[in-house]
Amino acid sequence: MSLSKTLLRMARFGNSILPKPKKTISRRAKFKQSLQLDSTFQEQTLTGHLSDSAVTVESLLIRDSLMNQVIELPNTATTGNQHFSFSLPHDILPTLVDRVLENNRLSEQEQPALAEAAEDALETLESDNEGELEAVLPSGRFSLWLKFSKDVADFQPTTLEKWEANGLPSRATITDDRFTREIIFGRFAETRIPAPLKPLIDSNFEHKAHLYTDLKGNLRILLNKEPKVKPKMQIDLIDSPTADQTEIKGKIFTRHAFIQKGTLQLVHRETGEQIPVPIDWVYDNARSADKFGLYRYTYRTVIDWTRLHREHQVLQEGIYDAFVALEYYHRTEPTLLRLGRARYITRQLTPETRGQGEATTMHIIPYFTVGHRNLSFEMTEFTNDNYTYLNHMMRFAPLYRLFAEKNTWLVGERPYKAQDNGYHFFKYMRETYPDRPVYYVIDPDSNEYEQVEQLGHALPFKSKEHIYHALMAKKVIGTHHAEYLYPLKSEPFKRKMKADRIFIQHGVLGTKNMDDQYGKFAPAFDTDLFLVSSEREKRLVTQDMGYPEREVRITGLSRFDALLRKDVEVKRQMLIIPTWRSWLQTPLQFFESEYYQQYQTLLSSERLHQFAEAHQLEIVFCLHPNMQQYTNHFEDLPITVIHQGERDVQGLMKESLLLVTDYSSVAFDFSFLNRPVHYFQFDPIRFIGPKGSYLDLEQELPGRISSTLDELFEDLEATAARSFAMAPEYQARAAAFLQPVESSYSEKILQTIVDYKKKRNWIEQIQTAEAANILFRLYRRSRFYFPSMKFAYRLMQRLPVDPKLVVFESGLGKQYSDSPRYIYEELKRRNLDYKVVWVYHKRLYLGDPNAKVIKRLSPAYFYYLATAKFWVNNQNFPHYFRRREETTYIQTWHGTPLKKMLFDLDEIHGRDEGYVERVTNSIKQWSVLLSPSSYASTIFKSAFRYEGPIFESGYPRNDLFFSNNQPKTIETIRTKLQLSDDKKVILYAPTFRDHQSLGNGKFFFDYPFDFDRVAQALGDEYVFLIRTHVLVTKKPSIPEEHRERFIDVTSYPDIQELYLITDLLITDYSSVFFDFANMNRPMFFYAYDLDLYRDTLRGFYLDYYKDLPGPILETEDAFLNALSDIPRLTSDYQSQLDTFREAYCAMEDGLAASRVVDTFFAEDALDVTEQPDGSYSV
Repeated sequence: MSLSKTLLRMARFGNSILPKPKKTISRRAKFKQSLQLDSTFQEQTLTGHLSDSAVTVESLLIRDSLMNQVIELPNTATTGNQHFSFSLPHDILPTLVDRVLENNRLSEQEQPALAEAAEDALETLESDNEGELEAVLPSGRFSLWLKFSKDVADFQPTTLEKWEANGLPSRATITDDRFTREIIFGRFAETRIPAPLKPLIDSNFEHKAHLYTDLKGNLRILLNKEPKVKPKMQIDLIDSPTADQTEIKGKIFTRHAFIQKGTLQLVHRETGEQIPVPIDWVYDNARSADKFGLYRYTYRTVIDWTRLHREHQVLQEGIYDAFVALEYYHRTEPTLLRLGRARYITRQLTPETRGQGEATTMHIIPYFTVGHRNLSFEMTEFTNDNYTYLNHMMRFAPLYRLFAEKNTWLVGERPYKAQDNGYHFFKYMRETYPDRPVYYVIDPDSNEYEQVEQLGHALPFKSKEHIYHALMAKKVIGTHHAEYLYPLKSEPFKRKMKADRIFIQHGVLGTKNMDDQYGKFAPAFDTDLFLVSSEREKRLVTQDMGYPEREVRITGLSRFDALLRKDVEVKRQMLIIPTWRSWLQTPLQFFESEYYQQYQTLLSSERLHQFAEAHQLEIVFCLHPNMQQYTNHFEDLPITVIHQGERDVQGLMKESLLLVTDYSSVAFDFSFLNRPVHYFQFDPIRFIGPKGSYLDLEQELPGRISSTLDELFEDLEATAARSFAMAPEYQARAAAFLQPVESSYSEKILQTIVDYKKKRNWIEQIQTAEAANILFRLYRRSRFYFPSMKFAYRLMQRLPVDPKLVVFESGLGKQYSDSPRYIYEELKRRNLDYKVVWVYHKRLYLGDPNAKVIKRLSPAYFYYLATAKFWVNNQNFPHYFRRREETTYIQTWHGTPLKKMLFDLDEIHGRDEGYVERVTNSIKQWSVLLSPSSYASTIFKSAFRYEGPIFESGYPRNDLFFSNNQPKTIETIRTKLQLSDDKKVILYAPTFRDHQSLGNGKFFFDYPFDFDRVAQALGDEYVFLIRTHVLVTKKPSIPEEHRERFIDVTSYPDIQELYLITDLLITDYSSVFFDFANMNRPMFFYAYDLDLYRDTLRGFYLDYYKDLPGPILETEDAFLNALSDIPRLTSDYQSQLDTFREAYCAMEDGLAASRVVDTFFAEDALDVTEQPDGSYSV
């Protein structure tokens, strides 16, 4: 056993015997002391007590979704005032039904937002959807409230003083010196449910009501539908009691559902075969009681692999995914969930096992899937003779290497494949260098085995020859994980391998984020050399995937030699190749999926076949391997269906006239033929995932993207109108992903592998280890992180300043925008020799080999700020950063002031006591402050009490308004936002409210209008974009029925780009209108809280009524009337807008960024002259 495994076992043992910390209960939970629930089908009983003996429990209230009281049940307890006992008889069901019907009638008559607003008032309401409504019976949800009272004299004086200052708590009154309050019923310190709760059923057996505990521990009633069950499981231990058994222990949380029956289901990933294994369940009564009655269980199961393999003969080679099938008391819907959520120690200590048969041995490797960490078992079957030989060779491999053939190479793809880069490279080596010991790993049952065998040096997968050559190999060259070319993927076998791992890929990277599969920090992937096809792809691999430059080489793919050889006649053929969706793991999931529906609709579309007939095209549909089991569902269509493996995909591409795909990398290959590619991407959010793409898909993919069938057909017609020629724009994009070579791509790969010398880097090995990353995440969240990094920053300030290093940050590291962006892009345009660090919280492609992206407050953030010559920011760096004397800090600021700031305020709202001191310290670090006008300069001096240089350069961010590339930029932005050409754009950009603070410099915002009324006022001519302030972190969602007309663009990186497409700006007190005035387009000012903002919160530097270049709208009715009268108001305020632009936008001419670069960065930097008023100019 390795040292690391020994240490992990010691850690797990220590964790199991150490005393657990005592559970802490919140103050509010202590007040609600105990609750017990008992039930029959006719009655449910709720008994318990509160901790305060001075309290009298009055009654239990049942409220509907609009928070209106429906029923009040008296307290029938007789043991003490703070005790309670309530009975919910089935007789209440008719009353609940009547209320639901009444509310339904109301919702049809009133605005839909009424119910939603009342629902939001209940803070503890569950956020998840509780299932679909029944088709016939009225369905609704009700909340329970506990009403209690207490003499005012029994309260502490401090409590009464607090109420006098801040008002009474919610739902509280004082009458005749008696305090009465209603609180949500739930979250008791102890909640006991001795038996599964039965639903209430009325005497006619027509209606049913479930009493259940929601996710936050509060009790609800659900009428005529079942609460949705969303169980969660975790694995605490995986062990091997014997060499052929796997024991699994863990916990399951079923919330409000009591388990009746459960089994472990091992589901074969390809065949769908299911193997049931019994599970022992134990209800954790004490733990459930501590968790507000939410059900908790422990479980244990043992899988006897030899019994399954020998006696039942049910095991097949391949992968079995572990599922748990659950059935519940009083629930009609069972659940099937993946078994997973194992912690790091459990994953690392999971043992391998085997199943011994009469003639074969099944080696079982438990592993956890990428992303969700779900448990699966990989089965590898050997003959007993070969399995014995495998163990022998693993033991004596070092001795055999002394006499083995030198420099043996293993090449391959997946064991069943020989048609991709692995095969093309192997074929080249056998034909060009036949004497070299290069071998190809292939399954003897593969359809492609014969073509490999004809070349010689074929290694049958899992044969003795394969085992021997694998352990003797110096290089393993594969298109996927190197382990695919090993006879066994077990960790002990991997440790015996001594070969360098060369990743020659199976396609051009970019469309989907592959960090979890192939990134440097991916726990299941290791490679020593990563081969790519272009400088663009290399930057992607180094900057985004984390590989060092020395491990990445540009060679192209070996299959490109054959691909670009003009030896195939092009047919009038449309090739359709979709990629697979990893979440479709069962036939039911496939047939219910949008994926199946979209392609079934496309392939059976009359419009598609009319298009093909009109242009004499044959339609060829190439099935992904995972899709081949569903072939019969496509074969009745008038198309040619091909299984991958039946035909060489490259040959299909070479003979096809055009390609339709979704996200597959074959699109890049096809584009290298200079033929049109069409992307049909109907599910980008789910497929690309939350991590996003490495690429700007709209700007970098070599083909037109369609999200609907109508768009796809329109694009196909446009391609046909060009005689199926590839548009020059897409030819240029394709060229960026393929770097030409002098000889052949295969020869380039060969020479790169020969020249490669592996270098061990222990620091890098530690950084990429999963354990190190887990430890860092723990450290990053700990209270030690910032003190230690501040200390490290002071030490790093002793390092030399890099005179060519510039750190850019915008919007607290959340935006690639504003003046820092345009200063950087001017630097980049001039090719000045600066190294750039951009602070950004997501993936950001800059297309600049001299630039790198880091996250705010990461260790790299402290290092680069300590050593940079220039800091450029539109807000402040954290207050504890002190600028070195050698460093120049260019503060661009983020707007021309309208509302009063900092020292110009009489009182600061929504900030803590140390706010002013922190900001003052940050201001002292500025070297120079950029200003757009003399008006702004005067205010900056006063508001910030800033005495340093002010450079009136204009705002670099506004240079975009004067660019010659506006039409193309506008088209790109509208495409990104999926805005049709016939829609005009309104941008609503309000500022934050200081009194709506969430603390820590964050704020919430409520929309001051009704979406229905705004939509009605605008008609179909406009689309309404909403962009809230960067400090706003909480706001309501846009109602689902309005999400096509109202679009939240807060996450769009650059508001300046949004101005370009905006026909009307609506704001309140934000400075955005100063910038937008450069566009000479209308503005409305919706100041619904003007008196509060002007007289209490902030105040203004301008006369709000006289100086602003648009109508002031102070009520929602005035706002709606203005939206109905946009043309007239635009005309009425045009002269006022012209006057405003002359006064406040005079310096904006498109050259501000150029002036900043000339002044501070250029080799012949201009002199900065101080003016009499203290500002600086060139």
